[in-house]
Amino acid sequence: MESFREAVDVTLFWEYRSLLLSGLAFNFYAWIGALVLVHVMGFSVCMMRLSRYRPLRVAGTAYAELFRNCPEYILLTWVHFVLPLVLSALLQIKLNFPPFVSAVLALGLAYSGYMVETYRSGIQAVPKGHIEAGRALGMSSFDITFRIVLPQAIRGVLPEMLNQMVSLFKATTLVSLIAVPDLLYNVVIVTQEEMRPLPLYTWAAIVYCAIIFSASTLVRKLTERWRSRGWA
Repeated sequence: MESFREAVDVTLFWEYRSLLLSGLAFNFYAWIGALVLVHVMGFSVCMMRLSRYRPLRVAGTAYAELFRNCPEYILLTWVHFVLPLVLSALLQIKLNFPPFVSAVLALGLAYSGYMVETYRSGIQAVPKGHIEAGRALGMSSFDITFRIVLPQAIRGVLPEMLNQMVSLFKATTLVSLIAVPDLLYNVVIVTQEEMRPLPLYTWAAIVYCAIIFSASTLVRKLTERWRSRGWA
C-alpha cells in the first residue's frame, strides 16, 4: 500500500513541472518536424513508385520496404551515431548531427515508409474515369494530380493518416535514447538528483498515456464520422 501511495504521489512531479513540461514540448517539436518529413518523403517516393520508369519504381519500392521494416530504435541510433561517420568519410569533413536533428530525421524516415503506401493506396483508389475526364478537358498532368487525384486520395486515406500521426507521437518517446531533452530524458535527470524513480516514471507514463489515449479517441470518432458519410 505504501508503494502504491508513493507511485501515485504527484508532489515531486509537480515540483519539477516546468522542466518536465519543457521536455514534453520537445516531444511535440520532434513530432511536428518528423511529420513534415513524413509527408514530403512519403508523397515524393509514392510518385516514384507510381512512375512509368522502372528504375524509379524499383528505387521507390526499395525505400518503402527498407524504412517500413527497420525498427525505429535501430534507425534512431544508426542515424545519430553511424550516418555522420559515413558522411564524414565520404565528404572528408567532420560531421555530427545534433540529437534533435537525428531524432526528426530518423522518425521521419521510418514513418515515411508507411506513408508511401498510404498515399499509393489512396491514389490508386481514384477512379480512372476522373483522370481521363481531366485530360479530356485539356488539364495538365500537374493540374490533374493536385486538383483531381490528390483531394480524392487524401479524403479516402485520411483516417489511416491520422492513425499514423498518433503512432508517430508514440515513437517520440524513444528520442531520449540519443539525449534529446524530452519528457523521459528530463525524468531521468530528476531521478538522478532525487533518487525517487517510482513517482516520476509513473506520472510520466500517465502523461504519455493521457495524451495518446485522447488523440486515439479523437481519431476514432473522426474516422467513424468520416466513414458514416461514405468518405472513406
